[in-house]
Amino acid sequence: MQVNVTPVLPGGMKDDRRGTITLLSGDRPGRLIEIDGTELVVGRTDESTLRIEDESLSRKHARFFRLMGNYYVADLQSTNGTFVNGNRISAPTQLADGDRVQLGLATVLRFGLTDKAVVEEAKRLYEATVRDRLTGAYNRHFLDERLQSEWSFAKRHGTRLSVLFVDADHFKKVNDTYGHAGGDAVLRSLAAVLMKAMRQEDVVARYGGEEFIVLVRGIPQEAVVALADRVRAEVQACVIEHEGRTIPITISIGVSTHEAEREDEDVEALVARADAALYKAKEQGRNRVVAA
Repeated sequence: MQVNVTPVLPGGMKDDRRGTITLLSGDRPGRLIEIDGTELVVGRTDESTLRIEDESLSRKHARFFRLMGNYYVADLQSTNGTFVNGNRISAPTQLADGDRVQLGLATVLRFGLTDKAVVEEAKRLYEATVRDRLTGAYNRHFLDERLQSEWSFAKRHGTRLSVLFVDADHFKKVNDTYGHAGGDAVLRSLAAVLMKAMRQEDVVARYGGEEFIVLVRGIPQEAVVALADRVRAEVQACVIEHEGRTIPITISIGVSTHEAEREDEDVEALVARADAALYKAKEQGRNRVVAA
């Protein structure tokens, strides 16, 4: 049975700092994660609490946990090992503030004891580096990195990966009629609808201008197309108010899905197929979903 006790600093003051790990290399460096609750399991599949895209990690690689007010890391019989400050561990090892933990061959973490305010600030700063300032969707840089990691995951596990290429219809006319501030209001509303409709594990990113890309994994194409059409309908019904006027907007969506049998396809071809499907949606009159 695990018992969590708040440690006491010299002088009798309680130590309310939280245990955290910060990714220093590998998947999404700079990201800070709290060791919250009883444990945090790190690995390369969704079976883990924290999934990190690194082929050298085991499915469940290591476990971080708190016991009697102290934090520990334990290797979960991984193939490539868990190291604390360069030393491979074979038993649960207590962590000190600033310790470096390496998982496998490429993922390096830093353990820290961090005040609540510092944790929140670190999260805010990280989000600022990966989010589009206008819409709150992920930015192009984050999309490019995540697209590669999701593609590697799909290829290795033989799972589906879908790309939704989303474009606001007649957006130039919106800017010409309502000004760029009106166009910005449309983009914020569009991003909000997309982010609300998707699962937590899906990625909604601003690709550029009025274009967005959504990454959806593990779902058959027909279900992805149904999801895309629901989003299209929600955007069409969306009431966007700007300076006392209502701005109507519709979107077109191109969908492509990578299946295991498409062995020769690469990630660039997957995105290109979604882009071509979007072009067809525009040709066919806009405000529709077309699958490649």
